[in-house]
Amino acid sequence: MKTFNLKTTIQITVFLFLLNGCGSVETTTTTTPPSIPPQESHPATEEREMIEVNDIQLEQNSTIVTEETNSTEIEVVESEDTQLEQNSTVVTQPVDRTPPTVNEIEVVVPEEEEIDYTKQFINEDNCHQILDKEFLTICYDYNLKVAKSVSYTLYGDLVNELNIKERPSFYVEREIDVEYRATTADYTNTGYDRGHLAPDASFDWSEESLDSTYSLANIIPQVPEVNRRSWVKVENYARAKAIELFELNIVNVVSYSSSPSQIGDNSISISDGYYKILFNIDEEYEECFYYANDFNASSEDDELEHHKVDCTTIQGISKMTDSF
Repeated sequence: MKTFNLKTTIQITVFLFLLNGCGSVETTTTTTPPSIPPQESHPATEEREMIEVNDIQLEQNSTIVTEETNSTEIEVVESEDTQLEQNSTVVTQPVDRTPPTVNEIEVVVPEEEEIDYTKQFINEDNCHQILDKEFLTICYDYNLKVAKSVSYTLYGDLVNELNIKERPSFYVEREIDVEYRATTADYTNTGYDRGHLAPDASFDWSEESLDSTYSLANIIPQVPEVNRRSWVKVENYARAKAIELFELNIVNVVSYSSSPSQIGDNSISISDGYYKILFNIDEEYEECFYYANDFNASSEDDELEHHKVDCTTIQGISKMTDSF
């Protein structure tokens, strides 16, 4: 019995000791926590953890990229969208093959170039000799032995400045060789007037200017009725126009047939008619008149408008003549 009791007592004592030792571990706060035995790594667990870590990194990276490049990416997308819209517009826009109406067509009308009639008719191609008389310029033809055209400028403040009454005499133009000159005797008893191309009444504001108009190079045979009653009207009109515009350029162009009639010992040619061109380039003004050198012409009821012509019809009529 004693033996049993002692053994039993020892077992109880050890049990109580162990029980007290475990209780002290649970209740003591300063005791070092028990170490956790290392767990065996499982491949699936490690792979899942790595995926989770990578996902977190990707989220962070994508957030950073989005914050830094968001506006740029939007602009690129918008630009691409705009390009796509433009391209799609070009591709999808239908081609209108309907011809435009007259009102839709923009017609560009070229401006008409102003013509300098002085250069048109008085040049080396048209004239055998060009005479500069200071106040007027004469295109002279050796075969016709008269002027083909005469140009001059009228100034509004001079045409009625003095009006000299006494007139000089006609004189031979000594700048022309003798064989091509006209003389006063060539007109005597022919029935033709010694008609001025540049009129004396437009140059009677000085003796020098008036005298220049009496050169026989400025004179042609004119039918008296035309010279004194019809042609004089357009001369008066030109002076009035010069006063209105302050300055007026005038070219008288004489028209001859291919085989004109002649008068005098020097065979002075008789014209078919004569044009008077009035123009001022700065004022974009021009008017032209024609008078037939015809004995049948009548001055009765003659009006200036009856002689008005289109200036373009005059161009090119005055070419240098060949020998008859």
